[in-house]
Amino acid sequence: MGVKQPKLDSKQRNRKNAPLLIDYGVLSNISWPGSISAKGLIASGKTSETILNDAVARLNEFYVPVSPTARTRCIDGRHDPEINEENLGAQVPGGAPGAALAYRLGVDKDDLTRGTFLVDAEEMISRYLRLGFAPGGHRDEHSVGKLLAGCGAIDGMDVILATMMRPDLVDDHKRVVKELLGADFDRDAYLRNMGAATVLNGRSAEYFKGREDIIDILEKRVKNSIATLKGDHQECIVAVNCVPGTTLSSNRLSDTFNIQTFGYDIWRSQQMALKIMPRPDQAEDRKRFIMARVMSTVATLMALTDGTQRFVLRMPNK
Repeated sequence: MGVKQPKLDSKQRNRKNAPLLIDYGVLSNISWPGSISAKGLIASGKTSETILNDAVARLNEFYVPVSPTARTRCIDGRHDPEINEENLGAQVPGGAPGAALAYRLGVDKDDLTRGTFLVDAEEMISRYLRLGFAPGGHRDEHSVGKLLAGCGAIDGMDVILATMMRPDLVDDHKRVVKELLGADFDRDAYLRNMGAATVLNGRSAEYFKGREDIIDILEKRVKNSIATLKGDHQECIVAVNCVPGTTLSSNRLSDTFNIQTFGYDIWRSQQMALKIMPRPDQAEDRKRFIMARVMSTVATLMALTDGTQRFVLRMPNK
């Protein structure tokens, strides 16, 4: 797929070394199994190609510095009515608990036939706290009073893992992972993690049992760590951010263009890998963790969307 040249507004053109916006077009030219559709929103008149193009071109305007004390956010683009726009945390799928699956697939030396996501996620939250990061997650207004976390990356984690395994999607999955990681893509790490995912998928019901409880557990352990998002999914853009220390002001972008964006700060996954596994002899584990985090992120997008969202990579302009 050809890479389009980034489109910057006049203010961004005048800024020296403004981050590059690489527009890959739509996520996929095959149909993904998720229900969130940018084309459906355009066809229904809820947005338009013109608005979408303008939002993509102006994305840099909506990135701000990360606040070190702000809670970690999910990639979910829905409205958070309580968020402080001056105090934004990085965005990763499933918030802090979402990293537990990546650690299990890529790093954990325990037997894959044992353990549960709930135990893994509690340990990941503890790691965040020991390292001085603010863990976070979210519910949504539709999950109140139900046996749901209210986070698609948590509630659908079994589906996400199964989606990663689908023979008809694996080539497309690898393509997107490679586009996100570039020269850092490692075929052996990808195949190793895929093998671990295959084993874990075989005991999915047991491993993911009770996963929705992690939001309540996190809320009890860390005050003000859980948001309640409003509205339905209407994400039209997937924005992956490689510029360290910055994150998307998703509420402000949504208010400006009346569209939603999945925002993933891939730099935070790289930072967490170094923090969790800092020793020189852990380089291979760091590589596998980052690979697993990106693999699960792409599988999450596959499970949630039909692949028609615009895919934009934001990179440092060196």
